[in-house]
Amino acid sequence: MSQQLDAIDRIATNAFEGYVVRKDLVRKFKGQYPVPTYVAEFLLGRYCASVDEDEIAEGLQIVERQLGEKTIRAGEHELFKARAKEKGHVKLIDIITARLDAASDSFVATLPSLQLKDVRIGEAMVHANERMLTG
Repeated sequence: MSQQLDAIDRIATNAFEGYVVRKDLVRKFKGQYPVPTYVAEFLLGRYCASVDEDEIAEGLQIVERQLGEKTIRAGEHELFKARAKEKGHVKLIDIITARLDAASDSFVATLPSLQLKDVRIGEAMVHANERMLTG
């Protein structure tokens, strides 16, 4: 399945739990989902930061499910919009930018994967994630 970790790899993984990302696992997702590499690395660091092969296999299933359910592939944007309408919400991984609309005194966001602009977004979410205001 994956390469064996040597003694130094094991020491690093134990000392920096949750921060060591195995690049052989990152390559598994390269080009498979429409997300930057660092997104896959973040998820792998969160769910596969272990030396136990069973834990890694379980973590890979979680990462695969997260990316499969929360990323929008070409041509799927209307499907996600329909799900959001039906359920009232959807969770997705996207590069979101926001701005303050002076006319309505509210924040609006752009969701490129859904091809949406000027979507109203809660003030609390913007303040909790201020980087979306900086592009």
